[in-house]
Amino acid sequence: MPGFRLTPLRAGLLLLCVVTGPMPGGAAGTLQAAWQAEFRHEQFEIYSEVAADKVLPAIHQLTQLKQSLEETLKIDISDRPIDILVFSSTSSYRAYVRPRVPEAVNRPALFVKGPDTLWVYVVYRNGWETDLRHESTHALLHASLPYLPLWLDEGLAEYFELPAASQGLNTSYVNGIVWRSRLRQKLRTRELEKLSSLSEMRLEHYRDSWAWVYFSLRYSAATQNYIRNYVQAIQREEVAGSYFERFEQQFPQAQSQAQQFLRSQ
Repeated sequence: MPGFRLTPLRAGLLLLCVVTGPMPGGAAGTLQAAWQAEFRHEQFEIYSEVAADKVLPAIHQLTQLKQSLEETLKIDISDRPIDILVFSSTSSYRAYVRPRVPEAVNRPALFVKGPDTLWVYVVYRNGWETDLRHESTHALLHASLPYLPLWLDEGLAEYFELPAASQGLNTSYVNGIVWRSRLRQKLRTRELEKLSSLSEMRLEHYRDSWAWVYFSLRYSAATQNYIRNYVQAIQREEVAGSYFERFEQQFPQAQSQAQQFLRSQ
């Protein structure tokens, strides 16, 4: 399948998948799933094996997610339709995904980008709201931007997957960064930008990608403007170039400032 990309994420092992060719079968066409609920919420078309009242609170949160992306990054988020498929069990999810995206069959969540459709597949389970926000962040960004560097795509999804009250703070990642800083290990920069395939990404890459997004958005008005300007340039279909080359020129103490800032959280 051309353009297929997979990624393992944190302990839950989520999945991002981008498909440049057509997917076999449509969202509501040749489905073997027994949908208990089919409804639309704004741009999201929901097909759920779980009763609507159980999934509605999380689906309604996607409105806030979209607003947060727009307000935080100062970009226009597209109203392009996104199909969200909620499965009641891992076995049901696997039965649906296996003939369509066999590489993803062991993952609990999935984002697929086709030429005309964006899909989010998620298993209704403990913590499924986080899975939903993560994959929907990918969907909303890919609906609105011509491209994103791999590390930044994942860093933003890691940031926005968290409940709004957390303000993007992932304490488990912070603990890992604090431990590494005691060993005088720096946050990765150019190594992140060299990653060209999601199969290359390891947990530490997701952690450092999140760390730079969090630092950029939360440290100062200057760092916040930097990441906003970078993403805005991408939305204007410009070649944004290396994030870290200019970032390190503008903020020469970024490494020490980021680690100190994260230790203080």
